[in-house]
Formats: sequence, C-alpha cells, structure tokens
Amino acid sequence: MKKEEAKWYEKASGKKQHKAENSAKFAAKNELKKQRKEEKAQKNDAKTEDKKNPQKKANIENRRKNNFSQNKSSKTVSMFELKNIPEDSLEILKNFGKIVADTRNLSPKQQVLLPKQIKNLSHQLTDDRNSRRLGYMNDASQLSAYISYFMWWNLIRLTRLFANFPKNAFNLKEEDVCLDLGSGPLTVPCALWLARPELRSKKLTFYVLDLSQGALSAGEEIFLSIAAKTLTEDQNPWKIVRVKGAVGTQIKQKPSLITCGNVFNELAQTNEMPLDFLAKNYTNDILKYFDKETNSAQTVLLIEPGDPRSARLVSLMRDSFIRKNFMPLSPCPHIHVCPMAGRTSSNPGGKWCNFAFDTADAPEELLRFSKNANLKKERASLSYVLVSKEKNPMAEEKPSQNDSENLKLRIASDFIKLPEIRKSAYYCCSEIGLVLAVDKTNIRPKNGDLLSVKRPKSLENADYDKKSGAIILEI
Repeated sequence: MKKEEAKWYEKASGKKQHKAENSAKFAAKNELKKQRKEEKAQKNDAKTEDKKNPQKKANIENRRKNNFSQNKSSKTVSMFELKNIPEDSLEILKNFGKIVADTRNLSPKQQVLLPKQIKNLSHQLTDDRNSRRLGYMNDASQLSAYISYFMWWNLIRLTRLFANFPKNAFNLKEEDVCLDLGSGPLTVPCALWLARPELRSKKLTFYVLDLSQGALSAGEEIFLSIAAKTLTEDQNPWKIVRVKGAVGTQIKQKPSLITCGNVFNELAQTNEMPLDFLAKNYTNDILKYFDKETNSAQTVLLIEPGDPRSARLVSLMRDSFIRKNFMPLSPCPHIHVCPMAGRTSSNPGGKWCNFAFDTADAPEELLRFSKNANLKKERASLSYVLVSKEKNPMAEEKPSQNDSENLKLRIASDFIKLPEIRKSAYYCCSEIGLVLAVDKTNIRPKNGDLLSVKRPKSLENADYDKKSGAIILEI
C-alpha cells in the first residue's frame, strides 16, 4: 500500500510509522515549552495588573468563589472521533469510488465529464439554487455526479457522527421498521450500516422514500454492495422497500425510527413562507408517520448542512419536536431554549448551531476528486438534532449528585484567540445559555466535543462576552 493511499486509513487505525511518531513527539515538546513560556509571561502580567488595579483582583476572587475560575473538565466525549468507525467500514469509505464505478458502469467519456458535472451540481445546490429542479436526481448525469462526489462526502460526515452516538441512541429492536425521507441514493441507511455494526445483525425493514426512482434503485445497489463486504455468514442485509413520492407519501407500516438527511433545507429553498411556519409543518409531516397508540420509543434524526439558514431550520424544528413531547438526545446537553438558534431579524448576529471537522483524514482519492472539480474541501460541517419520545417509559432515574454538581458544555465552534489573556476560547451550548469557555487548563477540546465541568454556584458575579452576550466560564 502506497504511503499517500494509506494515509487516511493508517491514521484512523492508529498505525503510525516511527518517523512520524518521533516528529510528533518533537513538535509536542516544542509546543509544551511555548505554552509554559506564555503561562509564565501571563502570570507576570497578572501580578503587575493586580498592583495597578486592586479592585480587579477583588472581582476575580469573587468569581473564584462562584467556581468561574479553575474549572477543570472531568470528562470529554468526542463527536467525530475517527477511531470509533469499524475497520471494515474505513476500508469501504476509502475505496468507495470503486463501488460507485462497479454499480454505475460509467463509460470513459462519462468519467471524463464527471468533474464538470459535479461543479455544475455544486452551484445548483449552493449559490444557484433557483436553477435546480426538485427532482434533479431523475437526470442520469446529475445522479452520477451526486453519487460520485456528494454522497461520498456525506458518508464521511455521517459515519463519523453516527459512530460516536451513544450505544442505544437509535433504540432499535428486532423486526423494527425505519423510514428514510428524501433518501436519494440511500446515503443515511448506508452510513448507518457502516457506522453501527451492532445493528447489522438485527432484522430491520428500511422504507426509503424519494421522488427519484432511479436514485433509489442505484442506492439499493450500493447498499447491497456495501453489505456484502461486511456481512458474516449468519447475517442478512436489511430489507429495503423503495417508495417513489414526496414527503407525506404513505407507507404500509409504522416506523420506530425516521431519518431525514439534507431534505428540508432543499424544500425550504423554494418556499417563500417563513422558516418558523415551515418548521412546524415539516415536523407535523414527520410525526404523521408514527403510530399514535404505541408505547414503544419513537426516534427522529434530522440532519442538514451546517450553513446559517439550515441550522436555523434545525433549531426551529427542535423546538417543534419538544412541544410534541419529544426530547432532544443529541447534540443538545439540555432541553431548554436553544441558545444558538441562528440569525433572526431581531438578532442578525446570532450564533447558529453547527459542527465541523478537518478533512485532512479523508480518503486521498476523494480529496483529489475535489481538487479536480475545483471544489477543495478543508472542513466538513453539518447541523443536526436527534430526538426521541416514549409514552410509558421506565421510571426515570433520579439525577445523581455528580449530575447536579456538573455542567455539560457542547463545544460548538473552533478555538477563538483571546490575545489579551493569551488563551483560546470556544462557544458552547449549555443549559445556562450560550457560554464562552476559556481554555485555562489547555485541554484543547475539538469542535463538537461534550465536556462535563463543575457547575457554577451562582451567575451573580459572572462576566459576559460583550460581542455575543455569552457567559464567560473557564475550563
């Protein structure tokens, strides 16, 4: 295996060459020296400032009493940890281009035209949306472009997300029925199969619904090809039931899980009604598929792009689900009003809830594909919410003492430099509102990480960020 071809797979598997390890250790030592030098300079500056301004020192002491300083993180849970994806799935993701070539049977001429078609479709999905038809995947060339490029990137995003969900996030049992709305080429079912090997042995029926029968047929071929490479002798692939139609088209069975990947943002793009109105309608459209009389758990997974408008739509639909007694399981660390509800007329600078990771670990072939289509992608982002409802759940567990003493923070940004104190900070979602977490102890969390820190005793002496209004909390 060539070095450049193995880079992504080796990094994901933790198989590094000694030379790379030594280089990393050398870089880590230099970074540690730099941090210590900065901390020493910061302490000296603080001592000088305290002598000049004794009142400021008194305010700092008050904040310490309320646990706003020296707040050490006790636990970190990653959102996009690559090593949680099974090795057989990593191999499939790395060679997904071959699966597409085998199932699509593209001629040499069609392969040459792919980069141009991918770029044209990219414009239709982003800055030239008015030119995109609602059933654009019915066009064979656009379907090939979508599968060859956009589906591949979406699988990278979704497998990393799904693989890091809690063990019982989907709460699926034997013979359960699932529904994927706007399924296209079955991206969500494929990602679920790749990311959650414990579900492969379950007898599940997946209804996949889309306007394009061609996309559904191509997606089923890809799904079966992926399943064939990962099945054991005693396993069978999930039953796929293709349904041609728009959101709202009825199916014969009642699902336990409904998934929607990159669906409602596309519908909203061509609708002039306000987003809050659309969010309520879309939520009701989803809930009509569930059995109103069942006591079993009902779960919805909504995933959209990480842009401001799509994130705003996700936040509004989250609110609509909560009003229908569905509880957010992820990414929200609470059930209160979303502190990152996006940009509105009253708050044009509002933060929107989205998460991202660096794409340097993506398959080399996919990165080359992006480069050839002049669509270089350094980051992959998304907005999502996972909600669930159970009519007669088991007796709820009482919160432990640790839960009442700790505060959960969901990192929702990359690091922000604070040159005045020579530290980094991160915007976070929490039950006390939007938080600007100052990395006092250099834990360096990643975008999407879930932290558990000591809960402040009071917000009375808290400082607030002038730009965003976020509560400033040291971690």
